[in-house]
Amino acid sequence: MIKLRKMKYMIVIITLVFAFIELSPYTIAEEQRSLYYGDSGADSVLNYLRYSDINVSLWSKEAVYETGALGILKGFRDASGRFGRTVPITKEEAVAVAYRSAGREAEAQQLGNAINNARGQANKKTDPLEVLYDGFLQLAANEGLISARNLADALSADQTALSEGSFSRKSPAQRQEMIFWLARALGIQPEPTQQAVLNYSDWRSTDPDKLPYVEALLRTGIVSGSNNRINPNQSITREQCAQIVKNAEDEVLTAINYVKNSGIIEKITPTSDYTGDIVRSGKEIYINNANGSYSMILTTAQTGVTSGGRNENAGSYLPGLKSEIVVYKDGVIGNSSLLEKGDRLYYIADSNNIIKYAEVVSNVDDVRYIAVQIQNVDRENLLLDAIQLFETDYPDMKDIIDGNSFSWSDSERKSYRIGKGIPVTINGVKADLDDVTNEAAAILTIDSNNIITEIRCVDIGINAEAARIVRGIVEENNPSLGFITLFNEDGSGTGNNSWAVLRTYNYVDQNKTEVLRNHRPAKVESIQAGDTVYLRLDKNGDIESVSAVDNYTTAYAKVISKMPSQIVVEYEDGIQQILDINENIIVIKDKLLVGVGAIKDGDRIRMIINETSKLTEIIEITIEGDEHFISNIYRGKITKLDDISDKITVLGMYVFNRGNWELTDKKGFTSIPLADGYKIYANNKLLDIDSANKLLYNNDAYIAVEKTYGGEERAVVVSYRDSMDTEVPVASDTISNMISGSNSFIAANNNRKIEFSDGSIVVKHGRLVAGHSLSNNDKAHMAVNRDYSSGGYYASVIKIEEPMNQNAFAIYRGRISDITENRS
Repeated sequence: MIKLRKMKYMIVIITLVFAFIELSPYTIAEEQRSLYYGDSGADSVLNYLRYSDINVSLWSKEAVYETGALGILKGFRDASGRFGRTVPITKEEAVAVAYRSAGREAEAQQLGNAINNARGQANKKTDPLEVLYDGFLQLAANEGLISARNLADALSADQTALSEGSFSRKSPAQRQEMIFWLARALGIQPEPTQQAVLNYSDWRSTDPDKLPYVEALLRTGIVSGSNNRINPNQSITREQCAQIVKNAEDEVLTAINYVKNSGIIEKITPTSDYTGDIVRSGKEIYINNANGSYSMILTTAQTGVTSGGRNENAGSYLPGLKSEIVVYKDGVIGNSSLLEKGDRLYYIADSNNIIKYAEVVSNVDDVRYIAVQIQNVDRENLLLDAIQLFETDYPDMKDIIDGNSFSWSDSERKSYRIGKGIPVTINGVKADLDDVTNEAAAILTIDSNNIITEIRCVDIGINAEAARIVRGIVEENNPSLGFITLFNEDGSGTGNNSWAVLRTYNYVDQNKTEVLRNHRPAKVESIQAGDTVYLRLDKNGDIESVSAVDNYTTAYAKVISKMPSQIVVEYEDGIQQILDINENIIVIKDKLLVGVGAIKDGDRIRMIINETSKLTEIIEITIEGDEHFISNIYRGKITKLDDISDKITVLGMYVFNRGNWELTDKKGFTSIPLADGYKIYANNKLLDIDSANKLLYNNDAYIAVEKTYGGEERAVVVSYRDSMDTEVPVASDTISNMISGSNSFIAANNNRKIEFSDGSIVVKHGRLVAGHSLSNNDKAHMAVNRDYSSGGYYASVIKIEEPMNQNAFAIYRGRISDITENRS
């Protein structure tokens, strides 16, 4: 009997254990999930975000909802319920947005209260929002975002009495002001070197103090221009401001100590708790994250009469407390009831793991994402041909890098139908289907009918810090030393330095590296120079897998002749060929990026060529030898231009040396060959050689020459001097001011305005350049003439003195074999 009773107890215990395992929502695997929670303020935020002027068709809706949910940019606090998307944002609002983006509203509130408390009773402000804005403006003045004079204007009691040019807090903020304030508040470092801004025609109208910050935000893609313009002095609308803040999401979330995750909802389980006096219900939302981790979001709500108090005015029962999620999905703002199994979503949480905002991008049953290399776009018939690279669960490259579902595709080429009027972006900037080019890499959004519903063109591999999928053409594959070196099709590198053309990646163990070539399994040794490759890198930046295509071929040749737009080459088998060249071709010499002007007759070169049935296109040229530079500038009387021998004859030659003309050791007549692509100017007009011979016999001219591979000087530019004009002594001076909108500048020493033209010989960095390449503070050696008719001054020769490069260095590539400690 005792044994039987023990057996019964054992059965009961075992049954209870199994029941516990079955009923518990946390299995051993689930205990490894990160827990996140709904927000008790979500309902209030949702009520606030139901703007009357935001609908599903607006391009800015995602930015408006996200910045509103995060409390950065809110709508009008009136009965209209508007966000005011097309209304220009005011200066005080823009400053507030900048500091809210940095999580510093509490500081502003304290400062605003202090300012208001210091006022007399009659002057105290009663609007708490005005007091808060006072605090933001004081904070901006404390940190140099606005001046003390600006602050005084902003705090003036009578804003209508401010004079023109004053800082009116209610006036529209300029784009450059918003950019400057946001960058300063977020601690984004300025970029002193002008690079991105040069792509915009109006960059010179930017405030010089704000220009480095405009450059920084252009480089990072936080802002972008429109129609080739930055529009720095233009007002900025509230929806544009919201988009800029969303574009700066990484910096904003870091500043406010929030995190953003992405994942796919595995399941949603309802929960109920009847154990206490208050009945609670909610959801457990299980998420498989893109980085391979797992998480769960818990929402709760109190239900039943006993769950809440009463309204103190009407006596009605209050709704119970909730912890919910602000969710954006399919153009609609709502709570967790919008979420479904299979939803792909981004979710943002604060430092306490409270979910502040979630955005559903698609559902796995409705949409898939494919990375492709576009081969052809038939815009008339809305068809797209592409080589499929890989499939992924997410459309954002930052979410692809750790995705477990990533796999190279074995599909060589596919055709897809394009939906009419679909959204197209290029590196995050809105574009049109006409802007999509062949060979571009893109993430295609494909619906359940196999129709493209969105195209996102991306520069795979250009920003290797942000994505571990890199793209390029093989410059060298060296498995024995454990590395592969790539370059980009456009010649750009991974960093901000112009020399960073070549990018080298290491094999950890090439025998274990997954390799596909032409969509078939292959060995790492099969990858050749000229192959187009995609690399997947591990967390250390080393190669994890490779997919290569041999659409480029490598050829070795000798340059027989170089012309302005063609080169004649002789291959190793003796066959000669004429090939077109242009400035878009990547030319590398001594591992540095150079132009096609560096190619010389007699050079041994290696070419990477794209050959099709229709054309032979040079993609890259690697050359030997020194670059072409302007070796000398001469002045003399030209007695003959011979178009048969392509030579000019010069009498009485002087050489230009640091602003002075010095007599050369060449006596009598000197013959100078004409270089390929030489140009002849007179009175700022381009002449042919016959016209120059007829009209300008025995006239003085300025001659720019370069040295050939054999050391022979050849005339590149011949610029005739007007004999009626007078050459004035200037020698050397500094350019103090490039006059915008004109071909002129101010020389510092004598404050003289000096003009330049196409006929001016301008040399900078050793090369002939256009006059507009001159910059303020350039040290210039000049030959200046005074116009006989107008009395104005113009430069016939400008040679910029190059500053000493204290940071010059050489680049070496190799593999470290050993490191010996305690030795220098």
